[in-house]
Amino acid sequence: MNFNSFIFDFDGTLAHSEPAYREAFLHSIRLHTGLEVNEEQFRDFWNVTPQEVLSRYSVEMLDEMLVSFEEHYYANHHHHLTPYDGIAELLEYLGGRGAGIAVVSLKPRRAGELEIDFTGLRSLIDVSVWGDDVEKPKPEPDGVLRAMAGLGADPRSTLVIGDSPADIMMGRAAGTRTAAALWGGSSRERLLAESPDLALDAPGDLLSMIHEE
Repeated sequence: MNFNSFIFDFDGTLAHSEPAYREAFLHSIRLHTGLEVNEEQFRDFWNVTPQEVLSRYSVEMLDEMLVSFEEHYYANHHHHLTPYDGIAELLEYLGGRGAGIAVVSLKPRRAGELEIDFTGLRSLIDVSVWGDDVEKPKPEPDGVLRAMAGLGADPRSTLVIGDSPADIMMGRAAGTRTAAALWGGSSRERLLAESPDLALDAPGDLLSMIHEE
């Protein structure tokens, strides 16, 4: 594994943000429909748009629900957001070896820049590319191409790590190697079906692979 650049997804890969999204969705659904959705039944919202999630409960009130969802999310995301165990140590180690580290996410910049600070990862990330920074976000390769340009990276020595099929497709389209972050909230089966080059059950697995070099 001769990688010197590492590009990570944010939600579900670096940051355990699922609780923040879930609470905002449940709040909006409850406020506008009166429905109390059982959390066990509400497990398939990850890696789809808020519009897709909320339209399942009301198409007529979708615009109002989206406003309530965003208001609740931005007012409360700092209470729920944490980096996954082992992420800070992984990024510190990679950076200490001189590797370039970037984030490419669908999250809008106004949220992403705040959340890098909330998670304490700011000093460990060299380049960040958010969903509204590129004309064609993932699964198109634009985000990775922009991140590699910022890092001065060669795709042949770059690894893209993410928890969704779109991350694997994006990295492959940009000519990099790919790794499935299986510790996130996505379906393991859907992720592995994209045939990533590496499958990582925990952030420490990447450290172990590097140590074995």
